[in-house]
Amino acid sequence: MLSPLGRLAGASLRIWRLSDDGWRLLAGEGGSSAPRAPRTPGKDAASFVAIPDAASLFLELVPEPDCPAPDGLAARVLPIVQALLVAEQGISGLTQEIADRYEEIDLLYTIGELLGDARAVDEVADLILIEVTAVVGARRAGLRILDEAAGVLRSVAIFGTDPGSVPLEVPVDAPDDVVVARAFRSRRIETGTQPTWVPGEVLAVPITYAASGQAPRVIGTLALADRAGGGSFTREETKLVAAVATQIGAALENAQLVERVRDQQRLTRELELAHDLQVRLMPTAAVLHGEAEVAVRSIPAESLGGDFYTFSRLGRERVGVMLGDVSSHGFAAALIAAQVMAAAGIYANADTPPDATLALMRDSLADELANTEMYLTLCYAVFDPRAGHLVYSNAGHPYAYRIPRFGPAERLAPTAPPLGLAPDGAFERVVVPWRFSQDLLVLFTDGLTDQVGRGGERYGEARLVACLEAGRELDPEALLAFVLADIAAFGAVPHDDTTLLIFRM
Repeated sequence: MLSPLGRLAGASLRIWRLSDDGWRLLAGEGGSSAPRAPRTPGKDAASFVAIPDAASLFLELVPEPDCPAPDGLAARVLPIVQALLVAEQGISGLTQEIADRYEEIDLLYTIGELLGDARAVDEVADLILIEVTAVVGARRAGLRILDEAAGVLRSVAIFGTDPGSVPLEVPVDAPDDVVVARAFRSRRIETGTQPTWVPGEVLAVPITYAASGQAPRVIGTLALADRAGGGSFTREETKLVAAVATQIGAALENAQLVERVRDQQRLTRELELAHDLQVRLMPTAAVLHGEAEVAVRSIPAESLGGDFYTFSRLGRERVGVMLGDVSSHGFAAALIAAQVMAAAGIYANADTPPDATLALMRDSLADELANTEMYLTLCYAVFDPRAGHLVYSNAGHPYAYRIPRFGPAERLAPTAPPLGLAPDGAFERVVVPWRFSQDLLVLFTDGLTDQVGRGGERYGEARLVACLEAGRELDPEALLAFVLADIAAFGAVPHDDTTLLIFRM
């Protein structure tokens, strides 16, 4: 603006600054040579005057050749130059303000983007530290999240500092000289020094999060240190960090939620795989094809269950059938059930009678049952068509029946306590006459009879046995479907593992 203003005034205009290093030309045409000192007022037809309200700035007016300067030229030009300087300073300040606000807006935008991202917590924390330190001008930073169970603030991201030089966990009840712990407890911004960790002032900000309809809670802290410009963090820098702390909390909480969902999905998938494995551990009716008819349904209350069954060929036309019920359900019960089935695969063989088999299984599982404080009921029966009888041992399992072709159902009563309740003792062996091709063996678990119908009444063992007696002439698969249809019509809802096995040989 000085050039067109000078042409209007008929003079060259220059602005100089006087500093300890001498005169320096700030604006105006200075020729091709290096900036030169201003003319002395009154000499060389030049005017040289101080600019009001502009410390150390001076205006030089040099008339054009052969064009004497009008009287009072400096007085007329000086206010215009002064106004131009004020406007330029305003524009410069506004530009800087816009730049500062842009960085802050960009920070908020970045954090907002993280809210919609499915990133891991440590990745979100790293991005937050990079953005915050760039805007605030801190060389070092740390972000910690509360581990409520352990009572510590655990580092999830560190910037500008060797992780080994600062503790990765800070107890929430640490002394007040630990700035991050003090900020967490006071729920306010705290400042102080932590010379053993980082140089300079530490600014610690509590990170809060408020779920819908709930009071805000502190979920962690953001600590900044070693300010780039030296000294303490400014009021504006502190206000900015405080303003974004809630957004940071939301971003971190969202990231933790994403991780929990992923963990849940992974657990669900693992449980599905475990369920498939558990199902494969139990044999299908095809194992006894040509020798016996078997129908079985086993439904766990959760992904995994504590009910189990197995049947196998024992040679010389003999067949073994086993069903059991662990005293709980879910993952722990399924592990016990898997170990029982593994033990059965070892000890249930052609040379070992049912009572000895159960004794061996009890001894092999004793430590595991004692450690888990679980027990299991178990019935093991061996069919021998040549001898024309059934031999069984029953470890506390009350739901074992012989359904003859005619007459009432007969309970195969327990012959010993459940496995895990009695550390020793003998198992009794019982021999039962059996009409092959006519009689049915029915084994089930209490999850079936304990189901409650629409009227609040249990389905019950008597109702189940009556249903079995009514459909005894059906083949096992049809009889099983008949029983399950009756239970469904009763409106029963299972709350435990349910298993029903029907066997004819």
